[in-house]
Amino acid sequence: MSEDYPGELAMLRGLVRTLRVEVRADDASLDTVRQRLWQHVEDERAARTEAKSSRADAVPGLTDRQARLLDAIRTHRGEWTTRRVIHLYALTDPGVVQRGTARRDLEALHRAGHLVLVDTPDNRHYVLNTRKDVRP
Repeated sequence: MSEDYPGELAMLRGLVRTLRVEVRADDASLDTVRQRLWQHVEDERAARTEAKSSRADAVPGLTDRQARLLDAIRTHRGEWTTRRVIHLYALTDPGVVQRGTARRDLEALHRAGHLVLVDTPDNRHYVLNTRKDVRP
C-alpha cells in the first residue's frame, strides 16, 4: 500500500487507535467518534496540501524516494554507502529495503551530478557534490 502523502499510514493508524479506545468505553458517544473523524478529514486535507506543495519543489528527474535520499544526504553529509542508504530506507521507506534499490538510487543521484563517487579499494562510497562549477 502506498501513501498519497508522507505520514498517511501513521495518521490512519493513530486515528484507529484513538477510535478503538473511545468506542470501548461504556459511555461511548457517536458524537465523539464523528468529531474524531472530521478532525481526521481536516488533518488529511492539510497533509495532502503540504505534500502537493513539496512535490512542486521536487528535484526534476528524480523519484520521490530519490529526492528524499538527496535531502537526507544534504542534511547529514558524510560518506554514503549502500548499507547506509538501506538503514535510511528502513526508517523512511520500509517496503524498499533492498540493496539493489539503494545502489541504483545512489547511482542515479551520481549520474544527475548531485553526488561524487569515491571509488578506492575496499571503500566505495558517495559524497555530496559541493563543487559549484559541476552542479546540475
